[in-house]
Amino acid sequence: MMRKFFVTVFAANRRALINLGDYHLDLFQATAKASENDEFTIEGLLTLAEIERLVEGGYRVLVEEESAKRARATQEVTGFPD
Repeated sequence: MMRKFFVTVFAANRRALINLGDYHLDLFQATAKASENDEFTIEGLLTLAEIERLVEGGYRVLVEEESAKRARATQEVTGFPD
């Protein structure tokens, strides 16, 4: 299984942020935002190879932590009475 990392991707402008869709990555659309200095960011869950592709494409990527290190939500099953 490929290791994935939680990341923040920095795009130089709105167009660069939109162009991230061409990469077909696991980015969290709800986290897209513009900073005070007109830099755009979005968070995601990427492999090292995907991070490398973005960096080669001119994006800055901040690697937060490996996905396996974050606690997974516990699964609880609840039944409904008939």
